[in-house]
Amino acid sequence: MGAGAGGKAGGRLQVRKAARGGWTPAKRAAFLEHLAGTCNIAASARAVGMAPRGAHALKARDAVFAADWAAAIEAAYETLEARLLAYALGEAEGEAEAEAARVADRVADGDAAAESRGAHFDPRVAVQALGFRRRDAAAGGRGPSCKRATIAEVEAALVARLDAIARRGQAGAAEDGS
Repeated sequence: MGAGAGGKAGGRLQVRKAARGGWTPAKRAAFLEHLAGTCNIAASARAVGMAPRGAHALKARDAVFAADWAAAIEAAYETLEARLLAYALGEAEGEAEAEAARVADRVADGDAAAESRGAHFDPRVAVQALGFRRRDAAAGGRGPSCKRATIAEVEAALVARLDAIARRGQAGAAEDGS
């Protein structure tokens, strides 16, 4: 019998060429950086010249990329939380905003850069997004339940968070002997 492909003895190994313009290491890194700054998958894919469905396909077949994707989303949520707290404290150009501006300077997409600087920042939407994240985690990652937060719920959540920060600050001062 003749040798053929598919792993038969003496067969010839077929190697497919990498797709031209595919997900290079540089594109992957730029996508993940953009994603960490904006939490916007479609804008992040477009910023590196790729389609969002291609990003999802890569995530599905590459476990390392999927883990990096999850870390980028987590970083984006942490940035959002910091910006929301700065907003609640009345900091017009606080430390969180300055960090967002530094991230925006590294982001290639113009709309995403404006978003990172806070041009489109809506605290109600931010609280809702963080609530979706919390409910998704509590549900074991099965997806968020859709519930619109009331102003009273937003205020209560912000006050509770600020109280927790104040308690941590007081505990730290007590440990220092102040």
